[in-house]
Amino acid sequence: MDIDLARQISSLEHGPTDGDVSNMDAASSLASLQNARSVIAAVERNPGIRAQFGSARWLRLVDILQQLAYEDPDAGGEVDIALWCERQWATQLQNDADNETALQGLGHAWLMKSQRTLARIYHEQGSSSTDTSSSSLSHNGPRTRATNNRDTARVNSEDYVEARDLLRPALESLDRAIEVSDMQGTASGELLALATEAYISFGNVSHPRDNETYYQTALRLLRRASQIQGYELVPHLEQ
Repeated sequence: MDIDLARQISSLEHGPTDGDVSNMDAASSLASLQNARSVIAAVERNPGIRAQFGSARWLRLVDILQQLAYEDPDAGGEVDIALWCERQWATQLQNDADNETALQGLGHAWLMKSQRTLARIYHEQGSSSTDTSSSSLSHNGPRTRATNNRDTARVNSEDYVEARDLLRPALESLDRAIEVSDMQGTASGELLALATEAYISFGNVSHPRDNETYYQTALRLLRRASQIQGYELVPHLEQ
């Protein structure tokens, strides 16, 4: 690995946010995206570079790149970087189908891919794409044939169908990650919170006659996450 590439990787791993891209300013974000594309290009030219990483470090780097790709998920993210990360998760799972980190990473990727569609839906409803408050989990009250027909038409609309199609593989990967982590005793608050968000989102784009099951699963996962020592729920899940 040449010095420039090593420097770029180190910048991504230990840069101004120490691998956390959530609080980067615009200049840091641009520089990190440039580094990310340079690293990806180098790996594509020479796949042997990956062998110079331990598995855990490599997957951590992929996770950092995926965070960069989806710094603004409502806008669709940086598609080229995001797709590359998906391929890395898939490659890892081909070699190790029960790799918890890769399962979580792939589930997170699908959840992030759904955000643009969810944002359109929530915008039309006059609410935020991050609105997963407890009010979202309330019962829908008495239903009439007219409201049922309206809800049926709504959930069969293009955006709702697309959102569910993107969220299903997110749920599948995250469910499997939880299953694996439960067998190993390694379930993290982050994983449980991601699954919570995926289930809430799926419930939000499902028919009211079906969504209670998804909301109840989300609440169960949320309770588990909140009980993990040292893990702090993100604000919108605390509500």
